Amino acid sequence: MSERVGGAPLLLLLVVLCVLMSGTVAGAGHGIDRVDGTASPHGAGADGLRATDDADRNLSSGATFWQGQTVAFDDPNETVEADRLHLREYDDEADEPGALVREFEVDGPVRIDTASLQGTYVLVPAGERTSAVAVDNGTITGTTEAEAAAPFEVLVQTLDVGLVGSGAGNGTVETDLELELTSNRARYNVNVTAPGLTFDELESAFIRDRLLRDRNAPHADRPPIDRRGDGYGMYAADDVIVLRGFADGRLRSDFGEAESIPRAVTVEVSDTGVTDTAEISASGIETGPFEITEVAAPGSVEPGATVTLSATVRNRWSTTSERDVTFRLGDGGQTAIEPSLPAGASTTVSTTLSAPSEPGEYEFTVDTDGDSANGTVTVTDPNGSDGESDGGSDGDDGDDAGSDEDDGGADDGSDGDDGSDGGDEDDGGSDGDGPIAIDINLRLGAGALLTLLSGAGVVAWRRR
Repeated sequence: MSERVGGAPLLLLLVVLCVLMSGTVAGAGHGIDRVDGTASPHGAGADGLRATDDADRNLSSGATFWQGQTVAFDDPNETVEADRLHLREYDDEADEPGALVREFEVDGPVRIDTASLQGTYVLVPAGERTSAVAVDNGTITGTTEAEAAAPFEVLVQTLDVGLVGSGAGNGTVETDLELELTSNRARYNVNVTAPGLTFDELESAFIRDRLLRDRNAPHADRPPIDRRGDGYGMYAADDVIVLRGFADGRLRSDFGEAESIPRAVTVEVSDTGVTDTAEISASGIETGPFEITEVAAPGSVEPGATVTLSATVRNRWSTTSERDVTFRLGDGGQTAIEPSLPAGASTTVSTTLSAPSEPGEYEFTVDTDGDSANGTVTVTDPNGSDGESDGGSDGDDGDDAGSDEDDGGADDGSDGDDGSDGGDEDDGGSDGDGPIAIDINLRLGAGALLTLLSGAGVVAWRRR
């Protein structure tokens, strides 16, 4: 009996310890989901300590920050007697403060917007240049001589985003894609948007299963995920999903459950605002922004005449784009025009080229980055071959044209029944077989033999 009484408290103690340990583990995850639903004031910053409210980082002397971040500091212990501080550029070669950037009143936490900063900077008491203020994790700790100051640095973050297909397809459409991010910064969070996609569709594409979550979940210690209650859906109402960013890495996506994959995905670094867009086509490969919706050209011109070619182009990308639109006519000259179009906008561009000097049918093409179109322009013969073509399309007139062009050939053809039958076939062919009739009439002027052979060929073809 005594053994049972002694064992009960031990068992109860073990249960309590297990509960406490499970709660600790649940709260020590990546900070996106918390079991008790509460939120700590701030998560850890890059230096492992919490940042001041409404700031991305706490200011520290000698630290490196990224342009666009908001950094903060305070003097809660009134270490500096001055109630105003100056932010000055720092001359590393001369080891002394330089030009004044801005002035601050120190009556509480001070926030510095670094959007316009680039280089090295130091805080000094207003009206002084011989001493510098030392700051550690957002708190002023004292002053030091200016030449011994540890200035903080502000760098510009680079970002390049490309979309790469990884091979898993749904029919002819690539649905398994990866965003390839390249930056000079090692770790950061990004806000991802895609035109036409809701947050639910973005969540399905980037955070649907454990594999995607392990690859794409944002860092709990990177803004804007600075509170344990925040997560990848903190901007869900704006159709924005927060994901993990890293230098030379990839975000994995699967659009297999979406009605369509986006034509573009925009990535914005959460705390610096640096943005880049990966443009894609329905097949999941990079393509050009412009599509050609209409082309216009004259049907026929004289040799060497001026030819006006026009094309209507539309920007199908989600951002303003500029691309060359190139016009070509035959094997001759070409010209290019570079319109700038906002997202979804259309415009018509035109150019003039010289027609070839020889009669015939010539192809023209219109090319741009993402699309192309073509057509034909006929260069007429000023000596009358244009009349032959017109006569051939009229049927009976074609017989007359053939007779006028070659008297001898016409007489020979009219003497034979086959030639007359051939003329009848031409009349009928004008109603139902225009191209064949034109072919025959063009050959009548070449002589009786060619006329008879052509007429016989048509009759044989029709009887087949």
